[in-house]
Amino acid sequence: MEIDERELIVEVLSSLKRFFKFKELEEILNVTVPTLWRYVHGDIRPSVERARQMLSKLLDQDIVNKLKERIIQLDDEGVIRTYDIVYNIDLLNYASIDALLWAQNMGFNVVTTVETDGIALATLISKRLNAKIVVIKKRKEVGYSKFIEVSYVTRAPPEVISLYLPEAVLEYGDKVLVVDDLVRSGRTSAAVFELIKKAGARPAGFYALVAIGDQWRPVIERYVGNNYRVLFHVYMDKNRDLL
Repeated sequence: MEIDERELIVEVLSSLKRFFKFKELEEILNVTVPTLWRYVHGDIRPSVERARQMLSKLLDQDIVNKLKERIIQLDDEGVIRTYDIVYNIDLLNYASIDALLWAQNMGFNVVTTVETDGIALATLISKRLNAKIVVIKKRKEVGYSKFIEVSYVTRAPPEVISLYLPEAVLEYGDKVLVVDDLVRSGRTSAAVFELIKKAGARPAGFYALVAIGDQWRPVIERYVGNNYRVLFHVYMDKNRDLL
């Protein structure tokens, strides 16, 4: 899969300037503000080698952690304000590039997610990977008569949730990347993996925007081994404050 790092770095800079001042980016990249400005506005393009180096720095865990500190907030009840994250196009663009560079050589031909909050990110990732997107629904889609179905029980409050996928949407042998906006226990993800397997496809990877704690990790590893990536890891203390 061919990737143009020079185009990607322009996209990353254009997205990150919403969260970082140009002076901060200058210090991170050791590239002057006027040059960064010209990159963003298309006046000039960096060399392939410089673009590759800049991407490496801007997708480094230190930058991810700084970004996390600036965007992830809790409401008065200690719940993460996910809306401001999962529908922030600049953040989603950044995450989709991170996913692309991680998954580019894994051969995914399908990206799937469960409605609704993960659809935007999954769509961007599928576009970058040139893969088909499949959205799993919590209701039967009108116009189809046969469905693959999996049910699971949520933790709090306890509730039976059913997931549906029309037959033949996934094909035998499809290599599927599962995308989620937020993962905590991994119960929904496990149900998605089982649904994919029932369809005859192969759940081969997992990408999430936000992961809370580590309870989800053994669940994901049971299905895809080490082929998973999370952009933002969030931990909370017993008072539900961010760590």
